[in-house]
Amino acid sequence: MKKLLTFTLLAAFAVGAHAVEAPNTLAKIKSSKTITLAYAQNAAPFSFDDTKTFKPQGYSISLCESIVTEIQKQLGLDALKINWVAGTTPERLTMVAEGKADMECGVTTTTLKRQEKVDFSTVTFLQTATLLARSDSGVNKATDLVGKKLAVVTGTTTERRVTEALSNGKITAEVVPFKNRDDAFKALEDGKVQALAGDMIVLLGLVSRDASGTRFTMLDEDFSMEPYAFALRRGDPDFRLAVNRGLANTYRSGNILSIFNRWLAPFKPSPVLLAVYGLNSMEE
Repeated sequence: MKKLLTFTLLAAFAVGAHAVEAPNTLAKIKSSKTITLAYAQNAAPFSFDDTKTFKPQGYSISLCESIVTEIQKQLGLDALKINWVAGTTPERLTMVAEGKADMECGVTTTTLKRQEKVDFSTVTFLQTATLLARSDSGVNKATDLVGKKLAVVTGTTTERRVTEALSNGKITAEVVPFKNRDDAFKALEDGKVQALAGDMIVLLGLVSRDASGTRFTMLDEDFSMEPYAFALRRGDPDFRLAVNRGLANTYRSGNILSIFNRWLAPFKPSPVLLAVYGLNSMEE
């Protein structure tokens, strides 16, 4: 009986300790009237630093701001300040996992491996990854990369998937990692690499910097599908529900189309992306 009582007390203590350690993001936000969001500085048109307004802008940023508005209403706050913190994809995921950011608003693909460290919202965007090449490189298809250098951003799903695609196709290209997209694109501009792998619309955002419109070629080949979602801290279902409720309201109200048209015109939402919006616009 004594042993049973001791075991019961220890089990109760363990459950209590676990409960204390579980994050309560909504309570923290309500108390501080501040929410911390990690974002990408150079992933236009999704998430980037605007040199005119000196604040983050883009599709993901607008979508996150819409979520914050819903959370503010849910918590009954007169105001809710956003504290923006910049970082690369690995840095943003680490900030969320360690509780240094409440949510991240970039171009992060949700994967099972990443879900070992962070949770994710419902899907916020869907696109394919492809290759951008210098027009003078002779790279018109993936097999033309043999003997050439291909830039990737380290720590991204693109890095892993393009490496796998090259291996499966027995294409002997040199994959050159860079810390961020700006550095990778600069290497492409300078001819240090002949091609750059990335998500299609993000690559188009980089190409828009070329005033001539002739220096780069987008290859008509896709090597992966990238479902974007917002990373959240694990073990906090109430906050995840609040985020998904904000997304559902944005999708259901049709405001998502205004956000899409503001940042991604002249593109149109694909039938698959419209289906994603529809599936995640669930009712209360």
